[in-house]
Amino acid sequence: MNLRRIAPVLVLLAAGAVALRGRSAKADDPDPKGRNERCATRLSITLLGKSADAALLAAAKPEDSIDSMLTSPAFYDRLASFVNAQSNGAPAASPLQDPVYFLARHMIEQRKPWRDLYIGAYNVRAATDGKSLEVVEDANGLGYFRTAPWMVRYAGNESEGVRISAAYHMIHDTTGFQVPASVAKPGEDRTATGRKADACKNCHFDSWFALDKAAAVLSRKKVAADGTVTFDPTTITATTLLNKNLASDKDLVTTLVSSDAWKFTQCRMVFNFLYGRPENQCEAPLFDQCVAALEKDGTINAALAVVVKDASFCQ
Repeated sequence: MNLRRIAPVLVLLAAGAVALRGRSAKADDPDPKGRNERCATRLSITLLGKSADAALLAAAKPEDSIDSMLTSPAFYDRLASFVNAQSNGAPAASPLQDPVYFLARHMIEQRKPWRDLYIGAYNVRAATDGKSLEVVEDANGLGYFRTAPWMVRYAGNESEGVRISAAYHMIHDTTGFQVPASVAKPGEDRTATGRKADACKNCHFDSWFALDKAAAVLSRKKVAADGTVTFDPTTITATTLLNKNLASDKDLVTTLVSSDAWKFTQCRMVFNFLYGRPENQCEAPLFDQCVAALEKDGTINAALAVVVKDASFCQ
């Protein structure tokens, strides 16, 4: 081996290592001011949707402002908008068609049990100004699932009025379950008979989320000659799904919200809101704390606070 040939390389490598160690040490030097500014910026943008103000940037411990941020109208709006987007994919053409946003904001602002977003005795109806929706108590309510705008939006186009789209969204919104929508081929039978064919029956009749079985307990869509959409009560007395006999949409949604999948989905939503991604494996203990807070307190506020107040959020 020609040591003289490789010696310069070894010297260069050694010099590079020293230089790297020097830069690393400098990067690791404590910088409280810079760290606090980064923390302030991250908290303000994430929770309030705006840049941190001068007072927060200068704060010795920006985390002390988290509680006040979580009671800010800007936070209520931001989280409710995120929940609405998770449920609908995009805002509707008009605020009058977005009951999810208005009910979610009510739950967050009033610190109501988060499960009531889905099963609570509420209605979301047009406000007196005609430009927005308002939340009112309604003994016949079922979260946002029985609100007129939501029912019309997800009424679907099944020929007999079976609300397969609504059933899917009830399952998706509560458990996070997703299944790609299929596109009908010309001449393909999309009736209940066609959905029992081998290519479709698993999703519609055989799986745990069997969409036709879930839709069976929902009201039926009816379209008048002028295009007005109304809903008739279901004629099905009961259906077997999720290892239970279900007789109504309330039975269906209550069963879904009582599952571990519901709690898991809510905390995954919290991580997506705060980090823009789901939780990772290293965050499993923190994720469990989120679930525990949701179980104990019942509010999404408590579940989110656990995650955003963890020291890792401002690292």
